[in-house]
Amino acid sequence: MMDDHKTCFITALKETKREGIEAFLAYLETTDFYTAPASTKFHLAVPGGLLQHSLHVLKYAREEAKSVESLGIVIPQASVTLAGLLHDLCKVGYYVEGEEWDKEWKDKTNEWRKKKVFKVEDNLPLGHGEKSVILASRYLTLTPDEMAAIRWHMVGFDPSIHFFYPSGAPYQESTKRYPLVTLLAIADMKAAMVEGWMALHPVQTPAPTAEPTT
Repeated sequence: MMDDHKTCFITALKETKREGIEAFLAYLETTDFYTAPASTKFHLAVPGGLLQHSLHVLKYAREEAKSVESLGIVIPQASVTLAGLLHDLCKVGYYVEGEEWDKEWKDKTNEWRKKKVFKVEDNLPLGHGEKSVILASRYLTLTPDEMAAIRWHMVGFDPSIHFFYPSGAPYQESTKRYPLVTLLAIADMKAAMVEGWMALHPVQTPAPTAEPTT
């Protein structure tokens, strides 16, 4: 299944025809992007979770992009794809496997045991969205709206949004200028919500993955 997700991811990126994609994909092969979790304990905290989450966000981002076309808001498919797939690039080399005492097991059995968990070990502490932009920009030339969408996709969970820079409030200004900013934030929250629901209700139908465009 992970191989299918990886193929889907690579195919979608190549479809953008953005210069530097091949070099960027070669870089990803040197990282844990395809095997890393999406979080420590929330959504898709499993090996390969980051890859799955990226595809889910792309799926919902494409749906949102389609829904706003009737309003005259047309966002290039390549921009939707790049923002959706690269928004959490900052999580490359970010998680490590560790152990901790399993309190739930203790509550059930009155015995302690250790369980494997993912922990954060940030070796390049440059932030979240901004770090994703920096890493992607080593290989790709992102447009202003792509950079803004990736930078601000955490919305209210990003403390920088709550402070006024010398130039004003950059998040609010970005939403005014670039519809992709709001679109990506919605897609990311929707994906995380569905993934969290699936973790609690594993018998339900799996969350959708993005399919390559034709």
